[in-house]
Amino acid sequence: MKEATRSCGWTGRLLVVDLTRRKITEERLDLEWARTHIGGRGFTAGYLFETLPAGIDPLGPQNQLIFAPGPTCGTLVPGSQRWTVGAKSPLTGFIGDSNCGGSFGVGLKYAGYDMLVVQGKSDKPVYLLIDGPNTWLRDADHLWGMTTVESERALKSEVGDPGLHIATTGTAGDHLVKFATVSSDNRKAGRTGMGAVMGSKNLKAVAARGGNGVLVASPGRVESLGKSIWRIWRGNERRLRELREYGGGVDAGKIYEKLGILQTRNYRERHFPAFEDIAERMRSELWLKPRACFSCPIACGHVYILSDGPYAGTYGDGLYGSAIWYSARLGNASAELMCKLTDLSDRLGMDAANLSGVLGWLMECFELGLISSRDLDGLEMTWGNAESILRITEMIAHRAGVGDLLAEGAHSASRAIGRGTESFVMHVKGMDLDSRDPRGSKGWGLGYAVGSRGADHCRHLVPDLATGSDRFVEEGKGAIHKWHEDLRAFEHALEMCLFVCEPQELDWAQILADIYSAVTGVDSGREEVLIAGERIVNLERAFNVRDGLTRGDDSLPARFLRTNSGEESPGEDTVNLDLMIDEYYEARAWEKASGFPRRKKLEELGLSSAADELDGMGRLR
Repeated sequence: MKEATRSCGWTGRLLVVDLTRRKITEERLDLEWARTHIGGRGFTAGYLFETLPAGIDPLGPQNQLIFAPGPTCGTLVPGSQRWTVGAKSPLTGFIGDSNCGGSFGVGLKYAGYDMLVVQGKSDKPVYLLIDGPNTWLRDADHLWGMTTVESERALKSEVGDPGLHIATTGTAGDHLVKFATVSSDNRKAGRTGMGAVMGSKNLKAVAARGGNGVLVASPGRVESLGKSIWRIWRGNERRLRELREYGGGVDAGKIYEKLGILQTRNYRERHFPAFEDIAERMRSELWLKPRACFSCPIACGHVYILSDGPYAGTYGDGLYGSAIWYSARLGNASAELMCKLTDLSDRLGMDAANLSGVLGWLMECFELGLISSRDLDGLEMTWGNAESILRITEMIAHRAGVGDLLAEGAHSASRAIGRGTESFVMHVKGMDLDSRDPRGSKGWGLGYAVGSRGADHCRHLVPDLATGSDRFVEEGKGAIHKWHEDLRAFEHALEMCLFVCEPQELDWAQILADIYSAVTGVDSGREEVLIAGERIVNLERAFNVRDGLTRGDDSLPARFLRTNSGEESPGEDTVNLDLMIDEYYEARAWEKASGFPRRKKLEELGLSSAADELDGMGRLR
């Protein structure tokens, strides 16, 4: 990268750590490159495409691990505390990244860095301490195998700073569980297995602090825009109350149950009547108080505690989607077990969506007789079986017994077991579905199918539930999805929370353009925002196509594509995915037959080098 002077929004510096050679280098950030890729998810996509060759082992030393906040991170912009960690995913084999709250992104930014690049592999466990301009690699043998909570506490005590900003793996990451998380303040960078990449490099944690602050171009304008977003949320009392009383995951589950799109018993069913009672018990009995991330006006997280019963003393915060994944998806009607499993998986450091995908798949296969207790070290994986659920979760995190196979993820485990179990893995590209049933939300089905990191709803968040019966309509979804996907990509690059940007009656493309301009001083309008997002999506597509992706990878489990009898059926019981993908590829200007990008589109987006590389591989149209 070229040298550049300090600018607004960006610090103008990145830190490169070569663990193999134990070499730490500070580099200047090319600000033209920064303006092209924005930050966060855009930085990870751009850097990984430019530096990683095709075909590398995601858990090998060639993989690079990128930590990147965005230009708004650490400013007065509400919800701008987020950061992205990215690498080639060990779970999917394609682009991997995960977005997280907590405070680590702010700590990295205040230490003076827009991006941290971790290369190679240490010969022994280490952690990285970034203290402003000073950086050290320190021994982490004593931390290896610790839970996320234990690791954070130990590091804060060792450094002597209770306010230290930390990103750490848990036990699962140290054991290379392919859906292991990275944790910051009990917020999770959950999807795609970035914790396993840390573990493969013998990197237990990164801790950062500094006093640099963030220079912005127009402080008064930033303050004014921030206040306007606060006013928007204060004026949206009903939605704000829902999020603060129930939290995002519990609130979503209530809506999904009512509409018949709750992912019940491994997506076999769509209603779970017990969820209403779970939600009310959480709100009235188990919540202690709402908890917000740095600079957030919403406080969608909740501190919970179990004061009696078999799990007395269990406490944590968050729940988010795990409220659905660990109840309806597993056929579990116990709010206490849901809390216990959430706390356990958070501490061990495993993604709740993928863990529930593994457990739900096991339970359905167990019920059908495709997997027996002999295959599971004697465990009875019946629906909602608390003892078996908790025991096998521990086994997965430690790769003990059958947990060693399950730690590879449901898709890989099913291929190893065979016996027809492959049909019951609810995944796309190896990553488990994480939200509503696509049969009652067709646009979200398209989103799962084409998501660059696998089945995922945060890549698009198309608001089709607000339009009634439109959620069952498939025609026209391609262009709509493309627009929202581009907007979300920019939000992830700017590193603003998707919840903060939720009110759909607002022109968020323009609001984000105004925020970006006020922070960085770069003139921008709504069209520039959408183009920047489109560039990120195309970069991720180019990365995946380079590693072998074709149209066939943009699919859904057969359960959603035909009725239970296996016959083609129109309407609510099936998803006409081919129609939506054709529309989506047309909106993206990708070739319909292969799903490959076209040179003209990549060049329009300033990605000529990506076009040349794909062309040389025969994977460009």
